Amino acid sequence: MMGVAPGQGLVHLDRVTLRDVDFRKVSFDTFEPLGCTFEACDFRDTVFDRRLVPLFAAHPRSLFRACHFDGADLRRAPPGQSRFETCTFDGARLDEWTVTAAEFVDCRFAGLLTGVVFHGKPSFKAGHAAEELDPPRTANEFRGNDFRGADLVECAFIRGIDLGLQRWPEDDRYVRLDRFQQRLVRGRTEILGWRDLVARGQALDLLQAASFLYREQAEVIARRVEERSPIPHDVQRRMWETLASVL
Repeated sequence: MMGVAPGQGLVHLDRVTLRDVDFRKVSFDTFEPLGCTFEACDFRDTVFDRRLVPLFAAHPRSLFRACHFDGADLRRAPPGQSRFETCTFDGARLDEWTVTAAEFVDCRFAGLLTGVVFHGKPSFKAGHAAEELDPPRTANEFRGNDFRGADLVECAFIRGIDLGLQRWPEDDRYVRLDRFQQRLVRGRTEILGWRDLVARGQALDLLQAASFLYREQAEVIARRVEERSPIPHDVQRRMWETLASVL
């Protein structure tokens, strides 16, 4: 077992493996891991503040295997290009995470997930390029993940994520649609025939947003009604029912 001694001001680790470390019991001012592997480490109920954010920002990236993030507050710690294998995120606070370059394999998510967007391909902001990925890749590995215990609120799985390789809630609150681009075309034709002009306009706006968000996604899972959306609930339901019925 390799641990982190309490009371240190700066902890710098370069390409080392840490096993069975309980990060709830360590103390340091600054933590700088570079290309490290974390195995069976415990981050449960930990608040990721400025001390821990570098965990996910490392370059080369860090690997987390069989680690527990249950109940952790990760809202200030986007996952960067980290890789997570067989990790658990039960009850973790991931609000508004935009996962553009991280990879998740055989991980479990449970509890409320709000505004999380997972990308199947690396995405970069202006001024950044694919060469920054370490290791280089054109797709983010995303498979075997279990969302059966998750409440997906305003979450999206986009840019080529294979939904068939994940496990999803068996709940009528969600709709899962294949051949999504075809459904958009036919669904728009159906919606243009609605007699209620207000509902028609709202549904077309919703359809346009879905078309943009899922432009690289063949299969989609979405919540039939998003509570925070300004679109009336009945219009949201009707729009998704229309898409489900056109093929």
